[in-house]
Amino acid sequence: MVVVLAPVLEEIVFRGGLQAWLYDNTPLRHVAFWGVSYANLCASAVFAAFHLLSQPAAWAAAIFIPALVFGWARDRSGSILPGMVLHAWYNAGFVLGFVR
Repeated sequence: MVVVLAPVLEEIVFRGGLQAWLYDNTPLRHVAFWGVSYANLCASAVFAAFHLLSQPAAWAAAIFIPALVFGWARDRSGSILPGMVLHAWYNAGFVLGFVR
């Protein structure tokens, strides 16, 4: 579930929903730095905050950086699929490296 289902659902909600809406309906589509849109920054911050529900604050804060990468992939491709793949890959590495 952590490797496949969670990334798919989270990318649908945060990148396909929130980030896409911010990008399309607000001035947040402009690039803040290094190709990262303000929409991505906002969605990634909400994504990291969401993880406070199930993880300690330091882990939730650490999720912000990979979230920016997932959002960058969405902005660059116009699709949530690359972010889903990256997210699943990240979660698999996390599970193998820290949970096992």
